[in-house]
Amino acid sequence: MTTQKETNQKMSPISAGDVADFLAKNPEFFNDHPDLLIEIEVPHANSGEAVSLVERQVSVLREQNQQIRKQLHELIEIARQNEELARRMHHLGLILMDTAEPKEIFTTLYDNLRRNFHADRVVVRLFAEPAFIDSYAGDEFAGQDAEEKTLFKTIFDKREPLCGRMKHQQQVFLFGDDGNEIASSVMVPLHGPGWNGILSIGSFDPERFQPGMGIELLANMGEVLSFILKPWVSEP
Repeated sequence: MTTQKETNQKMSPISAGDVADFLAKNPEFFNDHPDLLIEIEVPHANSGEAVSLVERQVSVLREQNQQIRKQLHELIEIARQNEELARRMHHLGLILMDTAEPKEIFTTLYDNLRRNFHADRVVVRLFAEPAFIDSYAGDEFAGQDAEEKTLFKTIFDKREPLCGRMKHQQQVFLFGDDGNEIASSVMVPLHGPGWNGILSIGSFDPERFQPGMGIELLANMGEVLSFILKPWVSEP
Protein backbone atom coordinates (compact mmCIF):
# COMPACT_ATOMS: atom_id res chain seq x y z
CA MET A 1 0.00 0.00 0.00
CA THR A 2 1.39 3.44 -1.00
CA THR A 3 1.62 5.99 1.76
CA GLN A 4 0.74 9.68 1.36
CA LYS A 5 4.41 10.53 1.81
CA GLU A 6 5.41 8.23 -1.04
CA THR A 7 2.66 9.68 -3.23
CA ASN A 8 3.89 13.19 -2.58
CA GLN A 9 7.44 12.17 -3.44
CA LYS A 10 6.33 10.73 -6.78
CA MET A 11 4.43 13.87 -7.75
CA SER A 12 6.18 16.49 -9.90
CA PRO A 13 7.10 19.68 -8.04
CA ILE A 14 4.57 22.49 -8.53
CA SER A 15 6.11 25.77 -9.61
CA ALA A 16 4.96 29.24 -8.57
CA GLY A 17 3.70 29.70 -12.12
CA ASP A 18 1.57 26.55 -11.83
CA VAL A 19 0.01 27.87 -8.64
CA ALA A 20 -0.66 31.27 -10.23
CA ASP A 21 -2.23 29.63 -13.30
CA PHE A 22 -4.42 27.43 -11.11
CA LEU A 23 -5.70 30.37 -9.06
CA ALA A 24 -6.30 32.42 -12.21
CA LYS A 25 -8.38 29.58 -13.67
CA ASN A 26 -10.17 28.93 -10.37
CA PRO A 27 -11.12 32.36 -8.99
CA GLU A 28 -13.53 30.80 -6.48
CA PHE A 29 -10.79 28.78 -4.79
CA PHE A 30 -10.45 30.96 -1.69
CA ASN A 31 -14.22 31.35 -1.48
CA ASP A 32 -14.44 27.56 -1.26
CA HIS A 33 -11.52 27.38 1.20
CA PRO A 34 -11.81 30.54 3.35
CA ASP A 35 -9.78 29.06 6.20
CA LEU A 36 -6.68 29.10 3.98
CA LEU A 37 -6.70 32.90 3.95
CA ILE A 38 -5.98 32.71 7.68
CA GLU A 39 -3.82 29.60 7.74
CA ILE A 40 -1.44 30.54 4.91
CA GLU A 41 1.16 32.99 6.13
CA VAL A 42 3.52 35.16 4.09
CA PRO A 43 6.35 37.52 5.11
CA HIS A 44 5.22 41.10 5.61
CA ALA A 45 6.85 43.43 3.05
CA ASN A 46 8.15 45.87 5.72
CA SER A 47 8.66 43.94 8.96
CA GLY A 48 9.38 40.52 7.48
CA GLU A 49 7.15 38.94 10.13
CA ALA A 50 4.76 36.18 9.05
CA VAL A 51 1.20 37.41 8.52
CA SER A 52 -1.87 35.80 7.03
CA LEU A 53 -2.95 36.44 3.46
CA VAL A 54 -5.88 38.46 4.79
CA GLU A 55 -3.60 40.72 6.84
CA ARG A 56 -1.22 41.11 3.91
CA GLN A 57 -4.02 42.07 1.55
CA VAL A 58 -5.42 44.58 4.03
CA SER A 59 -1.92 46.09 4.37
CA VAL A 60 -1.54 46.32 0.58
CA LEU A 61 -4.91 48.04 0.21
CA ARG A 62 -4.05 50.46 3.01
CA GLU A 63 -0.74 51.36 1.33
CA GLN A 64 -2.44 51.82 -2.03
CA ASN A 65 -5.04 54.09 -0.43
CA GLN A 66 -2.34 56.20 1.21
CA GLN A 67 -0.52 56.49 -2.11
CA ILE A 68 -3.69 57.59 -3.91
CA ARG A 69 -4.39 60.21 -1.23
CA LYS A 70 -0.81 61.48 -1.54
CA GLN A 71 -1.10 61.75 -5.33
CA LEU A 72 -4.43 63.56 -5.00
CA HIS A 73 -2.88 66.01 -2.55
CA GLU A 74 0.01 66.62 -4.97
CA LEU A 75 -2.41 67.25 -7.86
CA ILE A 76 -4.37 69.72 -5.76
CA GLU A 77 -1.16 71.51 -4.81
CA ILE A 78 -0.02 71.67 -8.45
CA ALA A 79 -3.42 73.08 -9.45
CA ARG A 80 -3.16 75.69 -6.70
CA GLN A 81 0.33 76.69 -7.83
CA ASN A 82 -0.76 76.92 -11.47
CA GLU A 83 -3.71 79.09 -10.47
CA GLU A 84 -1.39 81.42 -8.58
CA LEU A 85 1.04 81.56 -11.53
CA ALA A 86 -1.83 82.37 -13.90
CA ARG A 87 -2.94 85.18 -11.59
CA ARG A 88 0.57 86.62 -11.44
CA MET A 89 0.96 86.29 -15.20
CA HIS A 90 -2.30 88.17 -15.77
CA HIS A 91 -1.21 90.90 -13.37
CA LEU A 92 2.16 91.22 -15.14
CA GLY A 93 0.43 91.53 -18.51
CA LEU A 94 -1.74 94.37 -17.22
CA ILE A 95 1.30 96.20 -15.85
CA LEU A 96 3.23 95.83 -19.11
CA MET A 97 0.31 97.08 -21.19
CA ASP A 98 0.28 100.23 -19.08
CA THR A 99 3.95 101.04 -19.74
CA ALA A 100 4.87 103.68 -22.29
CA GLU A 101 8.42 102.99 -23.47
CA PRO A 102 10.40 99.85 -24.46
CA LYS A 103 13.03 100.47 -21.77
CA GLU A 104 10.32 100.58 -19.13
CA ILE A 105 8.70 97.45 -20.56
CA PHE A 106 11.89 95.42 -20.27
CA THR A 107 12.85 96.79 -16.84
CA THR A 108 9.39 95.98 -15.49
CA LEU A 109 9.44 92.52 -17.08
CA TYR A 110 12.84 91.60 -15.65
CA ASP A 111 12.12 92.88 -12.16
CA ASN A 112 8.73 91.19 -11.99
CA LEU A 113 9.94 87.80 -13.22
CA ARG A 114 12.90 87.77 -10.86
CA ARG A 115 10.79 88.82 -7.88
CA ASN A 116 7.51 86.94 -8.42
CA PHE A 117 8.63 83.93 -10.46
CA HIS A 118 11.92 83.20 -8.63
CA ALA A 119 14.00 83.62 -11.80
CA ASP A 120 17.76 83.91 -11.35
CA ARG A 121 18.33 85.43 -14.79
CA VAL A 122 15.93 86.97 -17.33
CA VAL A 123 16.81 88.27 -20.78
CA VAL A 124 15.10 89.28 -24.03
CA ARG A 125 16.79 89.35 -27.42
CA LEU A 126 15.02 90.76 -30.48
CA PHE A 127 15.84 90.04 -34.11
CA ALA A 128 14.04 93.03 -35.51
CA GLU A 129 14.14 95.58 -38.29
CA PRO A 130 16.87 98.23 -37.94
CA ALA A 131 14.20 100.91 -37.62
CA PHE A 132 13.63 99.70 -34.06
CA ILE A 133 17.01 101.00 -32.98
CA ASP A 134 15.86 104.53 -33.83
CA SER A 135 13.45 104.44 -30.90
CA TYR A 136 15.28 102.03 -28.65
CA ALA A 137 18.96 101.09 -28.54
CA GLY A 138 18.96 98.79 -25.52
CA ASP A 139 20.77 95.49 -25.09
CA GLU A 140 17.68 93.59 -26.25
CA PHE A 141 18.18 94.61 -29.89
CA ALA A 142 20.22 92.05 -31.85
CA GLY A 143 19.45 93.15 -35.41
CA GLN A 144 17.44 91.38 -38.10
CA ASP A 145 20.36 89.69 -39.86
CA ALA A 146 22.32 88.50 -36.82
CA GLU A 147 23.89 85.07 -37.37
CA GLU A 148 22.73 84.04 -33.90
CA LYS A 149 19.14 84.02 -35.14
CA THR A 150 19.76 80.56 -36.64
CA LEU A 151 20.42 79.25 -33.11
CA PHE A 152 16.70 79.58 -32.40
CA LYS A 153 15.25 78.51 -35.76
CA THR A 154 13.53 75.41 -34.34
CA ILE A 155 11.87 77.45 -31.59
CA PHE A 156 10.75 80.14 -34.02
CA ASP A 157 9.35 77.53 -36.43
CA LYS A 158 7.40 75.65 -33.74
CA ARG A 159 6.42 78.80 -31.82
CA GLU A 160 6.53 76.82 -28.59
CA PRO A 161 8.63 77.38 -25.44
CA LEU A 162 11.53 75.01 -24.90
CA CYS A 163 12.48 73.91 -21.38
CA GLY A 164 15.58 72.19 -20.07
CA ARG A 165 19.26 72.66 -20.71
CA MET A 166 19.98 75.00 -23.61
CA LYS A 167 22.83 74.59 -26.08
CA HIS A 168 26.13 76.24 -25.16
CA GLN A 169 25.99 78.74 -28.03
CA GLN A 170 22.46 79.75 -27.09
CA GLN A 171 23.52 80.12 -23.46
CA VAL A 172 26.49 82.35 -24.30
CA PHE A 173 24.48 84.53 -26.70
CA LEU A 174 21.62 85.06 -24.25
CA PHE A 175 23.38 85.29 -20.91
CA GLY A 176 26.96 86.17 -21.81
CA ASP A 177 29.43 85.66 -18.98
CA ASP A 178 26.60 84.59 -16.66
CA GLY A 179 25.70 81.72 -18.99
CA ASN A 180 27.85 79.14 -17.23
CA GLU A 181 25.82 79.60 -14.04
CA ILE A 182 22.55 78.65 -15.77
CA ALA A 183 21.73 75.02 -15.02
CA SER A 184 18.24 74.97 -16.55
CA SER A 185 16.17 77.44 -18.54
CA VAL A 186 13.14 78.10 -20.66
CA MET A 187 13.21 79.90 -24.00
CA VAL A 188 9.93 81.51 -25.04
CA PRO A 189 9.55 82.62 -28.68
CA LEU A 190 8.39 86.13 -29.47
CA HIS A 191 7.13 87.10 -32.91
CA GLY A 192 5.48 89.79 -34.95
CA PRO A 193 5.38 91.19 -38.50
CA GLY A 194 8.95 91.05 -39.77
CA TRP A 195 10.62 90.17 -36.46
CA ASN A 196 11.35 87.41 -33.97
CA GLY A 197 12.63 87.35 -30.44
CA ILE A 198 13.46 85.18 -27.44
CA LEU A 199 12.48 85.64 -23.82
CA SER A 200 14.67 83.38 -21.70
CA ILE A 201 14.36 82.66 -17.98
CA GLY A 202 17.39 80.98 -16.43
CA SER A 203 17.82 79.18 -13.13
CA PHE A 204 20.82 77.98 -11.15
CA ASP A 205 18.70 74.95 -10.16
CA PRO A 206 19.02 72.08 -12.70
CA GLU A 207 15.54 70.84 -11.70
CA ARG A 208 13.76 74.18 -12.12
CA PHE A 209 12.96 73.85 -15.84
CA GLN A 210 12.64 70.32 -17.21
CA PRO A 211 11.75 68.96 -20.68
CA GLY A 212 8.10 67.99 -20.78
CA MET A 213 6.91 70.46 -18.14
CA GLY A 214 3.74 72.42 -18.82
CA ILE A 215 4.32 75.30 -21.21
CA GLU A 216 0.86 76.83 -21.61
CA LEU A 217 1.45 79.69 -19.18
CA LEU A 218 4.87 80.34 -20.70
CA ALA A 219 3.40 80.37 -24.20
CA ASN A 220 0.76 82.85 -23.03
CA MET A 221 3.51 85.06 -21.65
CA GLY A 222 5.21 85.07 -25.07
CA GLU A 223 1.96 86.01 -26.79
CA VAL A 224 1.29 88.88 -24.37
CA LEU A 225 4.83 90.26 -24.63
CA SER A 226 4.79 89.98 -28.43
CA PHE A 227 1.54 91.95 -28.53
CA ILE A 228 2.90 94.65 -26.23
CA LEU A 229 6.13 95.03 -28.23
CA LYS A 230 4.42 94.98 -31.63
CA PRO A 231 3.97 98.81 -31.96
CA TRP A 232 7.65 99.33 -31.20
CA VAL A 233 9.31 96.52 -33.11
CA SER A 234 7.20 96.14 -36.25
CA GLU A 235 7.74 98.36 -39.24
CA PRO A 236 5.42 101.39 -39.46
